[in-house]
Amino acid sequence: MILFGEQFDINQLYSFASAQGLTAFLWEYVYQQLLSGKLDADKLPVNLKFRWALASDNIIKRYHQQRILSFEFAGKMAEYGIRVYGLKGLSLSKYYPRPELRECGDFDCWMDDDFERGNLLAQQFGARYNPYDYRHSVLNYKGLVVENHRYFMVLRGSGRNKRMERYLRDIIHSDKQLDDSKIYLPSSQFQAQFTILHMMHHFLYESITVRHLLDWHYFVAAEKDNVDWREFNAKCKEAGVDRFIAAVNHICIKRFGLDISSTQLKTDGQYADKIWNDTINQNAHRASGVESIWKQRYLKLKNVVSQRWKFNDVYDRDLLSSLAQIFLGMIFDRNVRF
Repeated sequence: MILFGEQFDINQLYSFASAQGLTAFLWEYVYQQLLSGKLDADKLPVNLKFRWALASDNIIKRYHQQRILSFEFAGKMAEYGIRVYGLKGLSLSKYYPRPELRECGDFDCWMDDDFERGNLLAQQFGARYNPYDYRHSVLNYKGLVVENHRYFMVLRGSGRNKRMERYLRDIIHSDKQLDDSKIYLPSSQFQAQFTILHMMHHFLYESITVRHLLDWHYFVAAEKDNVDWREFNAKCKEAGVDRFIAAVNHICIKRFGLDISSTQLKTDGQYADKIWNDTINQNAHRASGVESIWKQRYLKLKNVVSQRWKFNDVYDRDLLSSLAQIFLGMIFDRNVRF
């Protein structure tokens, strides 16, 4: 079976889907292929069919449960005058043809200047509180893991990231809400900028997934007339991610058929194949989701040393200067002067 320009047998496709966070998304594709007769049912082992269908069903159920609890959590905060902005997974899933097929993990949010107050209120609502990291806390609300962000960027020791943080705070505000909830959706300009910055961070310190790329594909397809792409391009260059975004655009055009003709988005295939191969092969250690922050940092350090080409070729700062900034920031900017 050829998918995204790659050849898979059905067992390989299931493993690929699991590794890429696309279990439910690709089961829908396989199921439609079965219904249309384009995929011979005899080529899909019965045990694999049931395992894949069950895993997909569990992801869909988890998505709906996350929505219910996220809506409830944001509603409780709204009662105390706190506006909760949804970040990443849940707010990006709305752009998919079937949002429930977009596998989501934690509920990432931002509460403007109410970070500390939000943490305290969540505990009053019965949530377990973990201060976790200077960038965000972790709240467990009825089984829903909430990442309450204080900052969007990695700020320690980086004047450039602090300027970008201020910019993101300036452009996030919006009155759009997710369906009938009290979860506010960031502005389209913010979504574009933050999605790429977040994706670049994943790319540098581990590997991105095809789901990250599909997030960008569906977002641009839906919001391309609502983003100032000239400003976006300028900020990408300022943040050092212009080579990365040009490669991501090239991948999305080539692999998913993204149309960027009415935008000012740039595309460049120079590093696209290398990034794509790193993505589908998941060459780096998976660090996201590791509970121990020190183990997570250790895995990321292993990744950046073994995959320093990402800094040296795609980012605008090489590995040594990037590591020096991180270590100096931890020593001299530990409390983040922002």
